Amino acid sequence: MGLDINMVQFLIDARKGGAQFGEMLTIGRQQLNVYPARMVQILRKHGLPHEAFLADAAQSQFAEPCFQALGVKQIYSLDASDFEGASFVHDLNRPLPAELKERFDTVLDGGTLEHVFNFPVAIQNCMEMLRVGGRFFIHTCANNLCGHGFYQFSPELFYRIFSPGNGFEVERIVLHRVGPYGRWYEVPDPNQIRSRIELITFTPIHLMVQARRTKVVPIFSSMPQQSDYMALWQEGSQAKHLQSKGASSTGNWFQRTLPGLARFVHVIKTGIEFYSRQSFRNRKCFRPVRRP
Repeated sequence: MGLDINMVQFLIDARKGGAQFGEMLTIGRQQLNVYPARMVQILRKHGLPHEAFLADAAQSQFAEPCFQALGVKQIYSLDASDFEGASFVHDLNRPLPAELKERFDTVLDGGTLEHVFNFPVAIQNCMEMLRVGGRFFIHTCANNLCGHGFYQFSPELFYRIFSPGNGFEVERIVLHRVGPYGRWYEVPDPNQIRSRIELITFTPIHLMVQARRTKVVPIFSSMPQQSDYMALWQEGSQAKHLQSKGASSTGNWFQRTLPGLARFVHVIKTGIEFYSRQSFRNRKCFRPVRRP
């Protein structure tokens, strides 16, 4: 996928928030999918060097000039092939060689992990390459991109992966519609709001993650579990499930007397509730935020 304007802005926001990129490893050599004039505009807006994107500057299809403008000290890349000149050649389906562990201040995936079959091994590899205090940035598929790669991902997956038990913390997760003009929505941890975060949209949705390594511990010594099931298991009783109280006598009369109309009303009511709960209108799950 490479860097689009959303990921560029996400990285700028991280930098403004105190992130130091230091030595960066990108998963796959990243292309830059932003027009030079737009790069000049946004870098100048935030007081960052933009000379590499002026009209008379040498042009590059890769994102190294963008990373340098953001203050990255050294840029490396890792790929399963050296066809784009990656610094390291390694198949992320396989465990990581020891010499790459705890080596980088930043690891950035701009759209590779959804293409790697052995996802648990791949993401563990990425996590293990970070030093303590280092950050992992991800830009990947969420909704309506079936067939783009092997997978589409939910915010909950990354909240459970980047957990204290694995030596990480999630600093930010943002969803946005594909393209340069879509609004950003911050997404909370489903475990904190005690609710699944589900989303149905008509357009493709991308997901951006910023996570930080807080300590070195064995990763996935305990496998991630979805938070609502964890809460249910901890309760230890089916009795605490929400139970249907049954239809009212008025509802029963309506259903007996006008069954067709009752079904129609039920479908409309269910659709309205469903849409309000599983769309960006749900402010409990999706908080609009200003793009930088």
